[in-house]
Amino acid sequence: MKNDGEQPMKSELSDAYSMSVSAGKDGDASKLMSLLALASAALAMPQTGNADIIFTDLSANAPTVGTNFSPSFIITNLPGTARLGFEAQHVQHTSIHQPASARWVSAFQSKGYVRLKTHSSFVVPVGRGLTWDQIPGPIVQTTFGEIGQFLTNLKAHFPDSFDHMYLPFIFKDSTQVGSPLRYGWVEISLLNLATGPGPEVTIFSYAYDDTGAHLATGVVPEPAPMTLLALGALALGAKGLRSWRRNRPAANPVGMAR
Repeated sequence: MKNDGEQPMKSELSDAYSMSVSAGKDGDASKLMSLLALASAALAMPQTGNADIIFTDLSANAPTVGTNFSPSFIITNLPGTARLGFEAQHVQHTSIHQPASARWVSAFQSKGYVRLKTHSSFVVPVGRGLTWDQIPGPIVQTTFGEIGQFLTNLKAHFPDSFDHMYLPFIFKDSTQVGSPLRYGWVEISLLNLATGPGPEVTIFSYAYDDTGAHLATGVVPEPAPMTLLALGALALGAKGLRSWRRNRPAANPVGMAR
């Protein structure tokens, strides 16, 4: 018994075989078969994209750091000993006059050498397309910076929520002689409302350049040339196959004399 789900694929393969048999009569068929073979070979090769930019996409299962979520998240695939961490903390202050508590989420150097850009102890989120040296304002380089804070007794929060912004960072690659600086970014969102229960930080992706180039925020690797070639070949091949099927002569009915 045949699996219905396999029939379209078998039909395509059968058509392709028929085209190859009739290639002597139709030069386009042989060209199309060459395209399909080229596409298959290209897709079978490892695709690395731009080797200078190492990009990690977490959006399919983006971690959230906060009071009611994970207490921490560590970026562990930076080369060498450098580790960039995110951590949620909650501190209760006991006072005769006014009990208070504070909650915050911070980014910090977990291991090795990592630096963030901060202003008044808070990290500086920026939009897309800025390099490390283009971050405006009176900024300092630090190993620690708060992303969001909430004071329960005052119902005060800072900063306001933001969506899909970037935290630029630098680190030293200890796998290389002299531990040269590398530049990267982390894409995050902050939920921090006056009514609580924040702050909550969601981490969607991060990237760094392994050559020392000043990587602009939001820049990701371009598709590898072979990937583009394979996709183009498949698109042209599929279009040609449909055209060939549409224009091919109708098959002789069973039993009809030739």
